[in-house]
Amino acid sequence: MIYTKATVENGQIKFKNAKIINQNNLTSDCWMLQFEGLKACETCEFKDTKECGGGETLKQLKKS
Repeated sequence: MIYTKATVENGQIKFKNAKIINQNNLTSDCWMLQFEGLKACETCEFKDTKECGGGETLKQLKKS
């Protein structure tokens, strides 16, 4: 799976970054957290709520 982050500037698509992740390595935890790491939480509407889907991935990233 290739995850690419993009924005639209002046009517054109600008690609910011891309990451290749083997689908076998993805879990049911928050995919944004798995793609971007803890910075995904900075703008997440579910941060610090019971709806947060970070699960074990979030716990592991906070430890390191």
